[in-house]
Amino acid sequence: MTLTDRPFLTLFFITQLLGPGLPAKARAQVVAKPGAAEVRTFRTWIGGQEAGGSERRTSTGPDGVRIERHEWTRLERQGVPVVQDLTETALRRPDGSIQFTFTVTLSQEPLAGQASWTPAEPGKLKVTYRNLPPKVVDLPPGTILWPGDEDDLMKQGARQRRPIHVKGYDVATLQASNLDLDPVGPEPVPGYPGTMKYKGKSLEGTLAEDVEVWISPDQADVKNLGSFAGVTLVEQRAELPAPVATGKAGGFFERTLKTLPPHPFLPWVQDVEVRWTGKGVQQVPEDPQQRRTGENRYVLTQAARPSAGAMAELPVAGKPSAEDAPFLAETPLVQFRDPVFEGLMKRLAAPAGATRWELAMRVTAFVYDWIQEKDYTVGFASAQEVARTPRGDCTEHGVLAVALLRRLGVPARGVVGWVAMDDAMGLHFWAEALIGGRWLPIDPTFDQVPASAFRIKLGTTDLANLGTVGWDDAASTFQEGSWVPGAPWSAAIRVQGDTAYAPGAALRLPGAAWTCEGGVLSLNGTHRVTASPRPEPAQHVRLLQGRKGRRGWLGTAGFWVDCEDGRWLRVSGLTEPEAFRLLDGLEVQRHQP
Repeated sequence: MTLTDRPFLTLFFITQLLGPGLPAKARAQVVAKPGAAEVRTFRTWIGGQEAGGSERRTSTGPDGVRIERHEWTRLERQGVPVVQDLTETALRRPDGSIQFTFTVTLSQEPLAGQASWTPAEPGKLKVTYRNLPPKVVDLPPGTILWPGDEDDLMKQGARQRRPIHVKGYDVATLQASNLDLDPVGPEPVPGYPGTMKYKGKSLEGTLAEDVEVWISPDQADVKNLGSFAGVTLVEQRAELPAPVATGKAGGFFERTLKTLPPHPFLPWVQDVEVRWTGKGVQQVPEDPQQRRTGENRYVLTQAARPSAGAMAELPVAGKPSAEDAPFLAETPLVQFRDPVFEGLMKRLAAPAGATRWELAMRVTAFVYDWIQEKDYTVGFASAQEVARTPRGDCTEHGVLAVALLRRLGVPARGVVGWVAMDDAMGLHFWAEALIGGRWLPIDPTFDQVPASAFRIKLGTTDLANLGTVGWDDAASTFQEGSWVPGAPWSAAIRVQGDTAYAPGAALRLPGAAWTCEGGVLSLNGTHRVTASPRPEPAQHVRLLQGRKGRRGWLGTAGFWVDCEDGRWLRVSGLTEPEAFRLLDGLEVQRHQP
């Protein structure tokens, strides 16, 4: 096992635990013995806890040399075990051609495919995922595809005690990798007396990792040590003594949640200036929703609704332009021609002649309602799996929204970043739809069109394959700091008599006593009031309607009041009579602070 081949599931799983994640890769690294199979087993520790392993089996037969790999990872996310699995077979035939088959199970339904390479076209790799047409990939010059060749390169470097440079490529993720190691000196490990220690960097896509590797001149690498987002990673031969525990593997997801000062109307905020409080200079892409105002300072703005002309723009019909094609394409993660989508399209019931804007609103609301089981333990489900099994977190909401929009002819892509909600900021995944020549952010996880302002966009993805998701940057960036809002923040909330002034609105309730202290808004000293996404179907208990037509949902987690224009309030601790009085008396007035 070489370090360009950091096991696929290890880094993918950690970034899934931090928030849904980016896969890395692994390959078998063994030398075949004619007529026999050689097996090597590795164990993996994450944060001091054993969390998986892998087995590599090499054999030689009439059809050529075969390297089989099975890799698994099992960890907990919010106290619930999540298991992910990968199998891959590489076959090198006597003519030098290589055939790969692979299956990746990140949630429930596996993604399966195959790839082929021939010496006649050394710079081309043909990859086919199940149910999709083949794709030809241009390999970077000098790429090593055959796992045994990487193994030989590692052993030769250890024998000669010289630097090691390897260019690899992961077939399942369509992702290039680089390994650059410099020798430190001999450092034996038990059972491997000739082992050399190396230090250097492993680059998987855009994810750079500092690593230490122990390489045997006869057995290739036997142990490697690295870290990701402050979490220690150890992968080593199964026969080696277990590493000393340095902590717990749990809590990765929780580690990314950054506490924010409370704001009762956070989803309604139109603009907020934020600054980075951690180490170094943080550069994020600028667009109309996030503008740099100084070093580590940005202004975040909620996207404006499309103009009247843009709202009338129709979906793409016929062959898309070269610019639109990647964002209307069917991919392994977004197979919107799967038969299961026929039923979803009937449920969605998009009217004939609907515009892109209308479809973006309809799809966002539909996905929010379709995924009734808001489940943070899903690994990374494809859109077709979410269509069959409606459960998951932000990634499942996002990929399904992208799939439905593409099916309807609206160019759509995913966005990776951070979002503020309630009193915290955490990793998040949302979507963008191309409307009127600009990418409009939408968030099906919270049923927001346009999406709320307080979010840090790190990058976008066309969801072409697992390697394009981009959770590596999101999970590794902001681990030693946070983005915090500048003044006046919640100090801008004013209470005057029976009226509370919120961003862009004034809430008047005759006879009410509002208080706002430390960013916490209370009604009559008892009931906390916060702006909220529309109540999820699982939270519904009773639909109430006041005498003036205002509606609300009374549930076990509070009372949701429809303030129109996609704005909702949640009020805690109301009885049914109190809820009716609120509906009858509440006035929501548009207000410019």
